[in-house]
Amino acid sequence: MLFQLGIPYEYERVCDGTAAPGRLRPDFSFVTDDGDLIVWEHLGMLSQPDYKRGWDWKREWYQVNGFSEGSTLFTSTEDSETGLDSAKLKETANAIKDLLG
Repeated sequence: MLFQLGIPYEYERVCDGTAAPGRLRPDFSFVTDDGDLIVWEHLGMLSQPDYKRGWDWKREWYQVNGFSEGSTLFTSTEDSETGLDSAKLKETANAIKDLLG
């Protein structure tokens, strides 16, 4: 979808912490014209407790390192009951595209 929409991205690009130590590899990363980083994490297994705990830790890490949900941190979800919402994915992709200029 990102390719089809003409949105340049990197898959699992290294993201080093600036305020909190550590290194993550977000699913998708985007760089604005100003050099700011936007990340998109796809959360496909939140119904599993270990995965959910891991995401809670990552979310906190992102926040401490200056990422803000809806502006520099985006997420998408899916599960075995509701599946993947393609319209919501496209909405998120277009929001990121708008931020990239």
